[in-house]
Amino acid sequence: MQKADKKISIALVDDHRLFRKGLLGLIEMVDDNIDVLFEADNGIDMQKKLADLNQLPDIILMDINMPEMDGFESVTWLNKNYPAIKVLVVSMVENEESIIKMLKLKVKGYLSKDVEPAELGDALNAIMSKGFYYTDFITGKLVHT
Repeated sequence: MQKADKKISIALVDDHRLFRKGLLGLIEMVDDNIDVLFEADNGIDMQKKLADLNQLPDIILMDINMPEMDGFESVTWLNKNYPAIKVLVVSMVENEESIIKMLKLKVKGYLSKDVEPAELGDALNAIMSKGFYYTDFITGKLVHT
């Protein structure tokens, strides 16, 4: 996958701290062209951290199941308040209803948490260069709906 010309700035929104820290390590391992601006536990935490930033992330990696403000509510809020921020869903939720609901909210990609680390780097770079990244699994779900 072709890397983006400029550094990609991202944020992680997931209620599992260990997963976020592991994801940070993987990101650093697979791509040195990525800056992590912040981590958040849920959508409410994300809102607070976005308000304090001078620079917005290019992409937010978003989980679906989170307390207080879940991924659906968070993406809806982002679309209204920060429509330029792209969202890559990274979740264990793989049911068709959730995937389609997220795609209707115009997320730019959807990854399962069990993908290979290199695919995460591919997804981030594709979103920056092409505007989207959908796996065969996701496109297969779309074809059958």
